[in-house]
Formats: sequence, C-alpha cells, structure tokens
Amino acid sequence: MWAGYLSFYGTELPPEVSERTWARFLEPAPGFAGLIAEAEGRPVGFAHAILHPGTWSPKPVCYLEDLFVAPYARGLGAGRALIEALAQKGRAEGWLRIYWQTAADNNNAQALYDKVAQRTDWLRYDLDL
Repeated sequence: MWAGYLSFYGTELPPEVSERTWARFLEPAPGFAGLIAEAEGRPVGFAHAILHPGTWSPKPVCYLEDLFVAPYARGLGAGRALIEALAQKGRAEGWLRIYWQTAADNNNAQALYDKVAQRTDWLRYDLDL
C-alpha cells in the first residue's frame, strides 16, 4: 500500500526513508500514531499522524501526515473510519485538534474531508532546507 500511496502522489523515496517511517509507527514511540483499516481481513488503508505541542493551547495537536485508501477499497468507508479512529484516540487523550492537508485537485478526498472537518482558509508554504 505504501508504494501505491507514493505512486498516487507521483513521488519516490529512498528505501531507508520508507523503512524508518514505518518503523516509527510500528514501534511504540511517543508522538507518533499509525492506524490500519481492514476489510475482510486485508489491509485497505492507513493513516500516519504526528502529535506535537502547540503555542495556542496547553493541549497537544495532531498532524495527520498520511492518509491513504487503496483504490479498490475507496468509497467503502475506510478513510472515514481511519479519521474517526484517530479522532477517538485524540478525544480520549485530550488533544486540541487534528489537522491535515490535501492536494488542491484531490476532489475525492476533499468530498470526505468536507463531511468530517472544517475547511480552513489557511495556505501552506514550504521552505526546503
């Protein structure tokens, strides 16, 4: 599924980056959360999230960095289930919010996100180092 996710976004990563990413989510490491959605005993989607402190509240905030559902499983509720499971974890642990971003042309994802969260007017900027 990870390869499908990278392909969907038209990117490649060195194997060591992918291995380290998955290790962080499979190991019990504070500040990281990994979730898998299953259908009929098979993994069909995943979510990776990073918990961090914020400056506007004493409660931590969560960045949903990766959310992917395999193309054959889209429309079956896996994406919503992953977001809801992460939200349930956040409520139980006292997080302030979960936030994420998506490509401007990813209309299918936006249709789901508009149902489960509030779209903001903020823009994102990147400064590569």
